Amino acid sequence: MKSERKCHAVVVLAKCRRDKANFGIRFQEMNPGIWTRTWAFAINDSFASKENFGKNSIKGTIECLDEYPGCPYCEARGIFLCYGCNRVSCWDGETTITCPHCNTTRTVKGLITGLDSGRDR
Repeated sequence: MKSERKCHAVVVLAKCRRDKANFGIRFQEMNPGIWTRTWAFAINDSFASKENFGKNSIKGTIECLDEYPGCPYCEARGIFLCYGCNRVSCWDGETTITCPHCNTTRTVKGLITGLDSGRDR
């Protein structure tokens, strides 16, 4: 009998750096500990809260599918995790970023090994 692996997917909340608008990023665990960005979509705060998207977290390697559309507002395909407020935003490859959540300028450094969708704050 063949063992079937259950698909594990979560939505992590993010914010567009350019438009400051909220969006969700769907991550799917393709293999144990390997999370892949598969989709991004505009989202309003009430829906995100109702669906508990603000309570999701993932740990492991983070990858991106070639088909991943990027931020629904500016189309940036990268993501940035602010090491000050621990929230996610889109990223277009710049080395210095002003976080759209806490408005602090940060230098991009290191790889992301886990995401907490910012918890409801």
